[in-house]
Amino acid sequence: MTTQNPIEVARETLKQLSMRKLLPTPENFERVYHELTQTPMARDNKLAVLLLRALETLPQESVQSKVTLTRLKQVLDENRWEQAPQLIIDFLRSTFATQQLAQSWGLLLQNLIKSWETRQSDLPQHHKQSALERVLINYGNQPEELNQKLVALLQNWNAAPSAREAGPEPEAPAQAAAPAETSDSWQSWQRTLTFALKHGLEPRLASYPDLVDGLEGLLKELDGVADDVALNAFMPKLRAFMIKLELQSQQEGRLTSGLASLLRLMLDNVAELNRSDEYLLGQVDSLQELLAHEPLSMQHIYQLETSLKEVIRKQGMLKSSLDEAASSLRALLDRFVSRLAMMTDSTDEFHSKIQAHSEKLKQTPNVDELSGIIGALMEDTSVMQLDLTRSRDELVSAKEQVEAAEHRISELESALEAASAKVKEDQLTGAYNRRGLAEYFQREIGRAERTAAPLSVALIDVDNFKQLNDRYGHLAGDDALKYLVDTIKHSLRPADIVARFGGEEFVILMPDTPETEAIQTVQRLQRELTKTFFLANNDKLLITFSAGVARWHLGEQESDVLERADHAMYQAKINGKNRVCSAEDMPS
Repeated sequence: MTTQNPIEVARETLKQLSMRKLLPTPENFERVYHELTQTPMARDNKLAVLLLRALETLPQESVQSKVTLTRLKQVLDENRWEQAPQLIIDFLRSTFATQQLAQSWGLLLQNLIKSWETRQSDLPQHHKQSALERVLINYGNQPEELNQKLVALLQNWNAAPSAREAGPEPEAPAQAAAPAETSDSWQSWQRTLTFALKHGLEPRLASYPDLVDGLEGLLKELDGVADDVALNAFMPKLRAFMIKLELQSQQEGRLTSGLASLLRLMLDNVAELNRSDEYLLGQVDSLQELLAHEPLSMQHIYQLETSLKEVIRKQGMLKSSLDEAASSLRALLDRFVSRLAMMTDSTDEFHSKIQAHSEKLKQTPNVDELSGIIGALMEDTSVMQLDLTRSRDELVSAKEQVEAAEHRISELESALEAASAKVKEDQLTGAYNRRGLAEYFQREIGRAERTAAPLSVALIDVDNFKQLNDRYGHLAGDDALKYLVDTIKHSLRPADIVARFGGEEFVILMPDTPETEAIQTVQRLQRELTKTFFLANNDKLLITFSAGVARWHLGEQESDVLERADHAMYQAKINGKNRVCSAEDMPS
């Protein structure tokens, strides 16, 4: 078109729209108008504008998403369309990833560490470790689901004991069963599953012939599985077998619980019938403490078995010596009684002779016969005197032997009580164990209630103990714990006791000590530890600990004051370690 008159161009544009059967929209009018005038269209790309407006409506919570959106605007303004698709994809990924997270990773890790280090009597550390390992194994490659499962796990850990689930059992992530790409791949998985069932499961079923037969049948059928159809037919049978196995496991759990209950009843009855037998009561208390552990591990059983065998051996030796001493005492008493009977008989005979001589003296008128009677009387008196002297010497000797036997019995009884007390000690460090701590704690609480005297408790935890174990080995870690206990024992008063609470945690019980003095005592212990080095593989190390101190309040149980001390100790860890915090200064 040669004319540049806008009116003429507009009229011609309308004609073209009618001829081309196009709707008279602004976009169509503009396009045809520029075609007629042969001028370029200087306007924004409509699709880019609409897409950018849509992206701007999405939440931009992360720095990465904000930076990506800014770069996208710059690219669109400069018409660099080849870079726009990747930037859009990056923006959407960062935005939706943030939206799908139940909690930011930084906050989640902080809460996870805090909950992990918090000691909970109803939720042991090995339960936490097992649950966390299952979550990481099942969802380690799925960040969004891993985030959700970890948040749920934390909520379960932090819930009240009554509201806490029996145990977070994460379900295995659902994955679509993909057919094997090659026959070699399928055979590899088949061999792996066969090996796991044969060598991982079958040895544990040796006591259950029915389950072993069922497993053998599954293994034979597994050899014939070669495609999806056979696999789909095999899986229900495998699932049914696993259900039987689970039922058997539950039956074993109920059986173990029942046997433990029966053993508790028997131990209670034995303790009731033998309240005066201290060493037997010590063994009963140890077994009862063991049965109180949930779950009951073989390590606890082996450890107590070793301890009890040693105690029983020593008690057997001492009890045998005690029986010998008691037999000797009985023999001496028998001799003593027999000698008394002999003395009684001799005295009766002497009295009879004296009476006979007296009668003869009365009836004898002849003076010449008196000398014979007097001679017989003197002879009988002399014999009686010898018997009395001999009896006196024997009785004095018997008395000395009785006193020696009583002293020996007293020594043996003391040694027997000392051997029985060994079950209250931690085998590694020589400190009291949990049972010994509970016994002394209850005794001191009772005394504090009667006398209104202060009672303070310190809970200490060795700093960086795991790193020491990992770098220098567990033997070095054990030596460090013994070194710590030796230092504590040499620095405390005789009335104070130290007990191993578990792992690298120790409890110090300080009777007649206000919390201020208790804090000063623990700080003095920290200074003592820094005066000398601990040698680990020829490396000089400083052993430090963090501690929480709490004062017992009237009406509190042992677990209450220990829990407050534990919270104070955790605060000392947060404050930088090698510190002492008081539970009395913390908000309740």
